[in-house]
Amino acid sequence: MSLLKLRKVLVSDKIANDCLEAFKGKGVEVTYKPGLSKTELLDIIPEYNGIIVRSATKVTADVIKAAVNLEIIGRAGTGTDNIDQAAASDAGVVVMNTPGGNTNSAAEHTCALIMAMCRNLANRHTELMNGEWNRINGIELSGKTVGIIGLGRIGMIVAHRMQAFGMKTVGYDPFVTAAAAAEKGVEFLQLEDMWPVCDFLTIHVPLLPSTKHMMNSAVFDKCKKGVRIVNCARGGIIDEEALLENLNSGKVACAALDVFEKEPPSADSPLLQHSNLIATPHLGASTAEAQTRVAKEIAEQFLALRDGKSTFGCLNAPLLRGALSQPVKAKLAQQLGMLLYTLNPKADVLTVQGDDESFVPYAVMAGYLNAKGISAANLISIKKVADVNGLSFQYTATSEDLTVECGDVKLSGRFDGVTSFLTKVNSVSTNIPLAGSVTVVRSGTALYNQLPSLSGHVTGVHFAGDVTILSHSGKTLESDKLETLGTVALC
Repeated sequence: MSLLKLRKVLVSDKIANDCLEAFKGKGVEVTYKPGLSKTELLDIIPEYNGIIVRSATKVTADVIKAAVNLEIIGRAGTGTDNIDQAAASDAGVVVMNTPGGNTNSAAEHTCALIMAMCRNLANRHTELMNGEWNRINGIELSGKTVGIIGLGRIGMIVAHRMQAFGMKTVGYDPFVTAAAAAEKGVEFLQLEDMWPVCDFLTIHVPLLPSTKHMMNSAVFDKCKKGVRIVNCARGGIIDEEALLENLNSGKVACAALDVFEKEPPSADSPLLQHSNLIATPHLGASTAEAQTRVAKEIAEQFLALRDGKSTFGCLNAPLLRGALSQPVKAKLAQQLGMLLYTLNPKADVLTVQGDDESFVPYAVMAGYLNAKGISAANLISIKKVADVNGLSFQYTATSEDLTVECGDVKLSGRFDGVTSFLTKVNSVSTNIPLAGSVTVVRSGTALYNQLPSLSGHVTGVHFAGDVTILSHSGKTLESDKLETLGTVALC
């Protein structure tokens, strides 16, 4: 099963040259155009199979709609809130990030901000530059408790670094078990139990509807007086108005923000001007090392997916992962679905008998809808597209040949590890290789009379009872004297 064409890729944000170098000699034409306006992006995006962005380019639903040849969107970094992932999935477009490239950079910046808050270094620096000599007491990290919200790669590195300073580390993550956290020296606490015990809180979760303003007035009320808060994740996780109120009241002793709800924030923002706020301009991933890593990794991940080697970094492709492990089986399922459409184009339920429910029936439905002319149907979009088109499946596990049917049409196929074969059409056994363009016609006198005139185009004639499958060199087979049921490209 072909995963990506990936002939033309647009890089629309500033990125390290390692990204462009990684594509050289790999059959991909790369265009580097950072700083495009939305209008300019909409004008040129139809040309491209892939786009690589950082955080400046917004890949919105209307951009995805205009990108008629788009197969993949890559974020050279972790967060993808500048990409409409739902719209991409509906269009059958892969969304990919580089989950490990800026991990160390973001973790180190978090630790730097934690330490800066202990002595409020930003204020002390400004005062000294203004001729003031204010030797104000700070606090030590040793013996304090830091609460880590989000125990993924970044959160766990922060925990390890802070443990070296003698801090107690507690944390919460809905996808991490207490046992897994304990292995890293982190005590797992529910959020309600974490708020009142932490001297420091640091956030490492994506911005989702469920995490927007998760740090709000109600939460601040439950926190220890004098808590210090860091956000190097995404703006919007903290309710900035509530944070300002609690900085003013002293409930929050200090806050360090690398991200904001609006970026850049207004220079006259009361929050930005607060004396107990330390602010940096979204620098979490801004190290030379991180920029080099994510630039190279996104290109390598694009190529690995194109070549069927890995789905690492894909955020919306669970079905694709299964198909990638058994590509010939996935291709056979898709081909049988396409042939099924030529014989019964009005099905609403497909019956599938196979040995892998995780992706096989979905590949059959994708093939059926592809033959119907719905090109957006693939293993990214199939659940939504099939639902919209009123198509579903019934599945039965079997160790025999893969079989698909609807109505009175039944097809079976197998593969030998390399080549797919059609082994049965209804009750007629066959052994027809499935490749290239084929046209399905009714068997009978008209066909036999026409075969001599088609000899220059037809490369194979395969009789299967009431139907005959003609393999041919061109995309279509022109003949108005045949009862043609359909033509499909089984590449």
